[in-house]
Amino acid sequence: MKRLAGKVALITGGAKGIGLAIARRFVEEGATVAIAARKEQQAAAVAAELGGDVLPIVLDTSSDAQWHEAIAGVDTRWGRLNILVNCAGVTIGANLVDTDDAVWNQHMDVNLRGPFMGCRAAIDLMKRDGAPGSIVNIASAFGIRVTPGFAAYSISKAALIALTRVLALECAAQKLPIRVNSVIPGGTETEMFEEELRRTGLEREEAYALFARIHPLGRIGKPKEVAEAVLWLASDESTFTTGLELTVDGGSTIRA
Repeated sequence: MKRLAGKVALITGGAKGIGLAIARRFVEEGATVAIAARKEQQAAAVAAELGGDVLPIVLDTSSDAQWHEAIAGVDTRWGRLNILVNCAGVTIGANLVDTDDAVWNQHMDVNLRGPFMGCRAAIDLMKRDGAPGSIVNIASAFGIRVTPGFAAYSISKAALIALTRVLALECAAQKLPIRVNSVIPGGTETEMFEEELRRTGLEREEAYALFARIHPLGRIGKPKEVAEAVLWLASDESTFTTGLELTVDGGSTIRA
C-alpha cells in the first residue's frame, strides 16, 4: 500500500526546488495534493506535470486573506486536509547591520509569518474529521547553527523552529491528533541555492566548493533527499513523533 494513500496535502512553495520534490514524492505515494505558488502559471504547470487530482493554488503566504482562501479551496475540493507542508522560503545574504527594513520584513513575512498564518488557518480543517494530521515546516541548518552573513534568514528560521515546538506542544495539550515537526535542510541544490552561489561573486565551482566544505559529507544535498524526510514525517510511520527537528544537512549542524 502506498504510504500516503487517502491523504490530502497542501504544499507551499510547491512549484520548484524542495517543494516540487516533496509534491512529486507525495503523489507517487498516493496523496491528493494542492500545490501553492505565488504565480498561477507555475502552480498550473506543476499540477499538469503531476497529473491526476492535483489542485493548483495561487498563494502569497504573507497574506492572511489568501491563506484562508487557499484552505477554503481545499475544503471545497476535498472537504478535508491531512498534511500541511510549509516550504515557501526566501534567503538574501547580508550581515545584520547591513540588513535594511525591506529585506528583514521579507524574511519574516515569508519564512515565519507565512507558516504561522498557514498553521493557524489550516488546523480547523485538519481537525474536523478527527483523522491524524501532520504539519511539516521546512526550516534550515542556519536556524540551528546561525551563520554570519545570513542574519535575517538565520533568525527567521530559528524562530520557525521555535514556532514548530510550541505548536507541537499545544496540539498535544489539546489532544488534537496533529503532529508538528520541522525538517532542517543544509545546502540543497535548488534555484535559491544557485542564486546564493551567484551572489558570492565567485565562479560557480569555487562557490559550490565553499558551501560544500561546511558539510562534513563534503557535498550539497539533493531536493529528493529532503523530500524523503518530509514524506516520513507526513506518513503514519512517524505517528509517535512530534516537535522534532529532523536534520538533512550532511552533518553541517554538528561539525566542529
